[in-house]
Amino acid sequence: MALSLEVKKFINSEHTGKYADIYLPLEDLPQRPPKKAKAKPQAEENGQPEAEAPLQEEQAPQAESAPQQQFETVHIHYVEEGNGEPLVLVHSIFQSLYTWRSLFHTLSQHYRVIAVDLPGFGYSSRPQEYAYTIEEQSRSLELFLDAIGIESTHFLAYSMGAAYVMDLCLRSPERAGRVVLLAPGGITPEMPTPIKLLDSGLFGGIAAALYGVRTVENVLKECFFDQTVCLNADMVEEYYKTISDTASRRAQRLSIRNYDDEPLSPKLRTLEMPVLILQGSEDKWRPNAQAEFYHAAIPDANYALIRNAGHLLHEEKPEKVLAAVQEFIPYLVPDVE
Repeated sequence: MALSLEVKKFINSEHTGKYADIYLPLEDLPQRPPKKAKAKPQAEENGQPEAEAPLQEEQAPQAESAPQQQFETVHIHYVEEGNGEPLVLVHSIFQSLYTWRSLFHTLSQHYRVIAVDLPGFGYSSRPQEYAYTIEEQSRSLELFLDAIGIESTHFLAYSMGAAYVMDLCLRSPERAGRVVLLAPGGITPEMPTPIKLLDSGLFGGIAAALYGVRTVENVLKECFFDQTVCLNADMVEEYYKTISDTASRRAQRLSIRNYDDEPLSPKLRTLEMPVLILQGSEDKWRPNAQAEFYHAAIPDANYALIRNAGHLLHEEKPEKVLAAVQEFIPYLVPDVE
């Protein structure tokens, strides 16, 4: 099937795919006593002095408050297709699993491919008791693997989503096979102002409220080397519709403000699983020097440039990324009689 037809088959909808529930532990939340009703005594309402209450009523024990919930349930949306070894696709902030539309079906011919919407994004829940830190997203990703019964998997992660996968690999290395990182890293000075403003305590709320469809279009323009081929109205609409409501904008802002990969960086040298880093040669957001930092920090990491590709290299040059992934993650070829 031609790649263009495969992309059209990829339906980005809350009614497409599956849902898995994970349970996030609520730790160190303040105990809130139940509110008490303040009813006026009948005698006071009639203008008479209040009669002394009977002793047994005054000392009557209050009803025990219901035990505080210890977990918050989060509905995780994902799509799955194919057989073979599992390969989990992890998007970045401001995205959903829609970003994998050009790779999903071709990869599913060789692997059991699972594209997931992280908590706060796509059609997954927007948890309230959640700071959207790297550690929390990493833990949620591991809980998701538990929920769908996957003990170990390969990973394909993009941009800031790479830190979520790296944290999981450092904490639970037995759960990761081979890992492909596309343009890994955090916020850079080269990123557009609307994104950098989300990290501002003073202007972050305003920036989130003004992050409209035109802003999305302008941001996407900077992610491609060849805008005439990649950018269109349908793409802008699909990107915008899952980040346009208030809860989604809160998730975006918290994800940016609480993204701190500095504590993660020194630990990368302890990674033992094979890692491939792919970088677009024309990436305006992520200078090649930053990708080289990840390359140098991870022992025996492989590194390759995708020519004539911007920051969204897997959307701009899907064939090149597919070839690199399939070469790096071997798959079984069925016997032909």
